[in-house]
Amino acid sequence: MKKASLIILSLFFATIDFVAQGATLPHIFGDNMVLQQGQKVPVWGKGVPGEVVTVEFAGQSVSATTGADGRWRLDLAPLSASGEGTIFRVRGENEVAFTNVVVGEVWFCSGQSNMEFPVGPGLPWDRNRKIKDADREIAAANYPLMRHFNVARKVAETPLDDVDATWEVTTPESVVRQSAVAYIFGETLMKELDVPVGLINSSWGGTRIEPWTPAGHADDLWLLQHLREWNRAHDVPTVLWNGMVAGLVPFAIKGAIWYQGCANMGEGKVYLDKTVSLVRGWRREWGQGDFPYFLVQLAPYSYGNAMDTRLAVFQETQARIPEFVPNSGYTVINDVGNVNDIHPTDKRTVGMRMADQVLDRVYGTFVRPWKTPVATGIRIEGAKARVSFENADGLTTRDGLAPTEFEVRDVAGAWTPATAEIEGTDVVLSAEGVSAPFGVRFAAHNGSTPNLVNGAGLPAGPFHLGAPCPLGAAETIPVADGYVCVQRYDIPVCCDLSKAVPQTLATVTNVVRVAYLLELQDKDGDTASVFAEMDAFAETSDALVLRGGEKMPDVRVAVSNLAVRSNSGKLPANVAKGQGRGFVEFYGSNYTAMTNSIPAGGDPRKYDFNDKPVPNAVTGPGYGCLQIHDLATKTTVLAFNHFNSSTLPCDLGIGKGTGENPDWTFARNAGSYKARRLSVWVKGNGAEGLP
Repeated sequence: MKKASLIILSLFFATIDFVAQGATLPHIFGDNMVLQQGQKVPVWGKGVPGEVVTVEFAGQSVSATTGADGRWRLDLAPLSASGEGTIFRVRGENEVAFTNVVVGEVWFCSGQSNMEFPVGPGLPWDRNRKIKDADREIAAANYPLMRHFNVARKVAETPLDDVDATWEVTTPESVVRQSAVAYIFGETLMKELDVPVGLINSSWGGTRIEPWTPAGHADDLWLLQHLREWNRAHDVPTVLWNGMVAGLVPFAIKGAIWYQGCANMGEGKVYLDKTVSLVRGWRREWGQGDFPYFLVQLAPYSYGNAMDTRLAVFQETQARIPEFVPNSGYTVINDVGNVNDIHPTDKRTVGMRMADQVLDRVYGTFVRPWKTPVATGIRIEGAKARVSFENADGLTTRDGLAPTEFEVRDVAGAWTPATAEIEGTDVVLSAEGVSAPFGVRFAAHNGSTPNLVNGAGLPAGPFHLGAPCPLGAAETIPVADGYVCVQRYDIPVCCDLSKAVPQTLATVTNVVRVAYLLELQDKDGDTASVFAEMDAFAETSDALVLRGGEKMPDVRVAVSNLAVRSNSGKLPANVAKGQGRGFVEFYGSNYTAMTNSIPAGGDPRKYDFNDKPVPNAVTGPGYGCLQIHDLATKTTVLAFNHFNSSTLPCDLGIGKGTGENPDWTFARNAGSYKARRLSVWVKGNGAEGLP
């Protein structure tokens, strides 16, 4: 808020509100500001009710009368770009004048830490961290026509009228505090368009997408349902919009750039709906139509398991955003990431790549190629799969080696690394042991850093092609290994074994090996599976299958020769391959996170591979669980929990739980799958009742 001399204003920082004594404006208006060219420019503020406020700038003089609520607003007619610093004057019962005001292009820049990451040292979590070539970037940052407006962190329950920030001219002294991605993006625009550029940076490291989203649309059910279900104050939906964005609106902007996602990474396709809500909300509140929105696809990072596939699912979701958000685009950066660093330091490549797309698509100014190779189709040719690409002239690899990070899928849904050869704008794939490829995927893991690029050196992003893996396809694994299926259970969302006992298909005695196959089919019809086989911990198959709650004793037992096969990518690469040590928790009762002496380890505060059954004080079944764990990696291989309730969903999972508990206890996620199946398989002698 600005004030003329001799005018006293009361400022309450708790709400960033003020009592008006004459015309006042929010902080987004100030010395050194940049106004958007070529479109109407809203100007607003507060004053004495009935006060006539006049704004004078660039030969225009426009007036408005303050309403009974003390608010006023007017619109300047579209302005022409100008780098000549001019006075912006506001007259009412007082006078406010802002100096060195220019007209050009204004962009809103938001997200989490990779947008917040400044050019110089000074990250809130690492005061010594700098971007790549920081010293060179800082020395060259002498741009009088580029200005930054850095919004201070602020959480608010309701939309505020103002934010805490001031406009700064870009100098070597000021640029160290500015977002590196935004700075390089703006520098590229400024040089190519030859106009002033203003960058409004409102970002906060570690934040989710929900708090940046304004409320107010009936379709945003996720927001309404979860408004208060968050652990941190700055994660609550709408609170950062309220505290760090609402006070900027409706300041005229050309568009928005967004670099966020790490905090939402595990959500996969749900992020698409949330992005639609975010952009729809921004556009609605700004009232400038479908202004451009461009995002950065996340870079490779292990997220604790470099072989996990959650990041690739998320990246593919980001790549689909332009299908659902008009006038939007994304930038692929998997060639400049660092698997061991969630904050890659090469921000110049990121900012320039995004700017090149914006220059071409928004301003019609082609400077450099920006389109990355995109897979358009797959054709099966016997034992080979041919993938075709667009934007792929000069398709090659950035290191001169064969293309990496391709995998093919067999009929059981298992993925195998593929040998890849480039043929024009196609890549031809084959894999040992796969005679009929069922599908293809590329850069499918958290740690994937593929080398495939087009002739302009731009990388291809993650994708998968081919028919989805159907439920039941993974049964080819136990059948081929000579197992007999003794139980096949299609799991309902709410499962109560005490009332509906799964049927057995056969009884086998003298069992020597037992295996459990869990299949989880997603909403698109693709099935993730895990097959865990081990030495039998009971001699008869009837003791190894699911039974009614009161007939199911609590089993805690170590098992030998554990072997695990999965197509999900959610298990560590070194999980048991044949001679592993495993542990089975098969309880019909309730259980607690308190640990036992066997096996060693476990966290008494979380449900994991070492929990303790607690038989009910009264007759009847408890929570119940069937869990297989790999002791070498202390990882849950598969989990089927909460199978004695007809009212609440059961818990299902492959690999480490995505929530608070590693063994999926209390996940209640069965409804997130289209279909769910557990089958039990055995090897032994003395089969009775075989189908």
